[in-house]
Amino acid sequence: MKKKILPNLSIEQNILIATLSIVMIVLLITSSVYYAVFTYRTDSLVESQSREINKQIVLNYESYINSVIETAHYIQYASLNLDVKDSYEKLQDVFLYNSEIKKDVVSLFLFDEEGNKLLGNDLNSVVIYHIAENEWFQNGVTEKAIFHFSAPHSQSVSLNRNEVIISVSRFVEFTYKGIKKSGVILIELNFRTLTDLAEKTNLGEGGHILILNDDDSLIYHSGKGYKEGFPESLQIAVEHYLGGFRTKIGNKEMFININTLIHTRWRIVTVNNINEIALARQQILLILLFIIIISFFVTTTVSLVISSRISRPMNELKKTMFKVENRDFNTKVEVTGQKEVVRLAKSFNSMVEEIRKLMKEVVSEQREKRKTELKALQNQINPHFLYNTLDSIVWLAENERSDDVVTTVIALARFFRISISKGETFIPVKDEISHIRNYLTIQKIRYVDKFEYKFIVEPEIYEYKVMKLILQPIVENAIYHGIGDETEKITIKAYKKDDFLIFEVENSGYGITEERIEEIYKVLKGTHSKSSVGMRNVYLRLKLFYGEEADIKISSILDEMTCITLFIPAESHYIKEP
Repeated sequence: MKKKILPNLSIEQNILIATLSIVMIVLLITSSVYYAVFTYRTDSLVESQSREINKQIVLNYESYINSVIETAHYIQYASLNLDVKDSYEKLQDVFLYNSEIKKDVVSLFLFDEEGNKLLGNDLNSVVIYHIAENEWFQNGVTEKAIFHFSAPHSQSVSLNRNEVIISVSRFVEFTYKGIKKSGVILIELNFRTLTDLAEKTNLGEGGHILILNDDDSLIYHSGKGYKEGFPESLQIAVEHYLGGFRTKIGNKEMFININTLIHTRWRIVTVNNINEIALARQQILLILLFIIIISFFVTTTVSLVISSRISRPMNELKKTMFKVENRDFNTKVEVTGQKEVVRLAKSFNSMVEEIRKLMKEVVSEQREKRKTELKALQNQINPHFLYNTLDSIVWLAENERSDDVVTTVIALARFFRISISKGETFIPVKDEISHIRNYLTIQKIRYVDKFEYKFIVEPEIYEYKVMKLILQPIVENAIYHGIGDETEKITIKAYKKDDFLIFEVENSGYGITEERIEEIYKVLKGTHSKSSVGMRNVYLRLKLFYGEEADIKISSILDEMTCITLFIPAESHYIKEP
């Protein structure tokens, strides 16, 4: 006979335990997959960090080399623009200044093509023989387009120097007695500066830096006290010209990266110890595996103990959850029994309450988002108008209409004073009308005798608030699209009808066809490829704040008039008298 699984438990509880066992098995499988993925990701991270370290070292060296090259360029520029003969003292000061302020510069000289010394910080102690026979001098003369960095040596041009240096030479042009001549500039650098850059880098135990010349000869290595792996890393660097790869040196895992240094023929090799990182990764994974195993046994044991005592309250909780799932967020669960289940029920109730709060916050955030979008759309108007107005001022100035320029600038200042409105998005109707008067003042000066205008505004609506800059784009269109051979008439009406504030902008002129009106509607609704900073901007702002009740209507009679009508709910904003 088959033994029952926990015969003192119900079938529902047995299913719960079986399900828990399956979940834990899945957890073990998932953990194994995670271990493999984590190992791969860790290896990638190790390599990435090693490459970043190499990149930073290379950047440090390149930054130093660039500073040397900038000094050489500056010296060359000064020597070419100042005559070596006539401005000898000035140029000598330039050489002295650059050699004194830069601690890494041992000496700085300018030689002509025959090797004669012309300028330098230590001219009295310069060796005057066989200059032209030096390798650095010959490289500078024959290979004119590049800088030449020598290997470290102790043969300084200056007799007073006996330290290890690097000679940097390059072909230059200079002016001598008004004639452009060729020569070689020599910068002798203290090799200690390069070693200092390497010693500041921590590459781990056994990690070191190699600098090789173009013939694979060793210029520098930082492997002091790690002699065991040094020859091996040098051999690897010779065999692999460029690139990055993992390898083992001795019993340590290393990541070697080889790059070239710009403006030189050197290669820099970084040997980074990643053995400690790999060991740390293994330790972390072992700890993770241990935690998973302990969690498995603890979870299984606890589940077996409490499953028989939580089935009933859990069913109650389940019913309530179904209600919440059906969007009934006003329900609560009340259960008795085990403390954990009661706490779970309380947590569930708290979660439902939090969901309600979050839903309210989402609504509030969406409202604020709409306001932000409203301001963003509104701010598109000012640059558009400012561009057109400045264009008008330029036109007036070009036509020597100074009085009109003054009038236009004053009107523009008043226009923007209302536009700013102390940061307010909504302004009284009277300010919006004043805003349009300033705008028409500006445009009427430009378009002399091209249009006339009048306002018909009910005084009762002056204290209502509307979004600012809703009429200016409409009036602008009326001017630009209505001006013809005859004087245009523009009429602006504002009144209240039923529950709406109604603004009409009518202009005489050619009128537009029904097909064109339909096309404009499509542009306003965003279903047409054409764009409009003006009317579409107004349309979007109306819809964004006032909702679908707000609208724009277009009517026209060919060869007679075109009228744009704005409908705004009147109850939205109203200024009460104090």
